[in-house]
Amino acid sequence: MNPEQMAGVLERHFAEIQALYARAAGGEVREDADVQLSASGLPARVVNAANVAQFRGSEADVTARVEDVKAFFGRFGVPFRWFVGPTSAPANLIEFAEQAGLGKLSDTPGMALDIATMNDEPTTVDGLDVREVADAADFEAWWQTCVDSFPFDPIIADAWRRVHEPLGFGDASPLHNYIGWLAGRPVAVSAILYGRETAGIWNVGTMADVRGRGIGRETTLQALRDARARGATTSVLGSSPMGFPVYTRIGFTEVCRIRHFGPPA
Repeated sequence: MNPEQMAGVLERHFAEIQALYARAAGGEVREDADVQLSASGLPARVVNAANVAQFRGSEADVTARVEDVKAFFGRFGVPFRWFVGPTSAPANLIEFAEQAGLGKLSDTPGMALDIATMNDEPTTVDGLDVREVADAADFEAWWQTCVDSFPFDPIIADAWRRVHEPLGFGDASPLHNYIGWLAGRPVAVSAILYGRETAGIWNVGTMADVRGRGIGRETTLQALRDARARGATTSVLGSSPMGFPVYTRIGFTEVCRIRHFGPPA
């Protein structure tokens, strides 16, 4: 696929994980013909989102649809983020979002990878063991490493547990979580979602005291190796500034910008 096509895949994949989170928490996913709205009902913006907007019609029509999106999340009383990507419509959707009082939350690279061509570097970190979360004890270690490495405040930490814990482990869930253990201590995390069109990398984090040693890269690579073994051919992700050189080294390339908008906290 060309970069434009992969950008569309990425945008739809982001919608998939938001719907997964909302349903896991017992929330609501509204799949209109022109937008997907995923509300977990939890007071954390990261698990409430509007995706894949394709609004048509006059300016008044688009304005009304934007207000309808705001009203949907207002009904739950939760903050939300709106993914505005290269395939969102209209092309000036950002202007409508800003006019509705939704400010820019982030502007980061959306990246894609042909898994067959990834740079599969072996780890050079002695004592590092990366493995998939397999049981409740592993999940606790994964969750706590997420909380400490990102880091999360108590509200987000609680929401993170409530959208992930119900998903289960292994093949029972489309989302597979990984932990990097260094000399028996959990120090890094990653996840991969096997979606309808691609295998997306998510939730990559490394404890601050061990960064810069290739641990996050290895924790990401192990998820991608397993994806390759399962027959996945492409992967996508949204990168932080810190992660960008790591993903580039693996072979990911930027295919779009990911812009999130939302109401004030």
